[in-house]
Amino acid sequence: MASTDQHDTPSLAEQRTRLREILDDAGTVMLITHDLAGRSHIRPMAVAKVDDDGTVYLATNIKTAKVREIQADARVDLVFQGKLQFATVSGTATLRHDRVLVNELWKDSWKLWFPEGKDDPDITILVIDPDRGEYWDQSGTTGISFLYRAAKAYVTGKEMDYNPEGHGKVSL
Repeated sequence: MASTDQHDTPSLAEQRTRLREILDDAGTVMLITHDLAGRSHIRPMAVAKVDDDGTVYLATNIKTAKVREIQADARVDLVFQGKLQFATVSGTATLRHDRVLVNELWKDSWKLWFPEGKDDPDITILVIDPDRGEYWDQSGTTGISFLYRAAKAYVTGKEMDYNPEGHGKVSL
């Protein structure tokens, strides 16, 4: 990989902002939990809300395998994917069986999973408290730079130059 100058690397605040923008744009994420044997279970989940600090809220049924897995191992990962933006968030999940929170977050599209509506007694909210995130952003001018570097690498047969502007690892 080619090295970069320090001034090319976005600040921590800029990286957090970019990560947060990617999280805000995601309507669906992949939630990764682990069973007692350590195997990963991955499933899509609708995002209910993302707080300014990156805390993510998801709705689920209290009687699901993911809830049992989280009760046994609260460490989870979330994978966000847009057309040209990608992110992961690792953190700790807690279960909030809180009717006020359910009412605050409720979306009519959830009736597919909760036919009784927001009063369904099995709705619980997964709250993921993040400790770190990582993103890859190839949109906008970063995307143009990516295409240029990709074409150059393809034509020359050399490894593509690293672009710190489009990638960041962030402690949350």
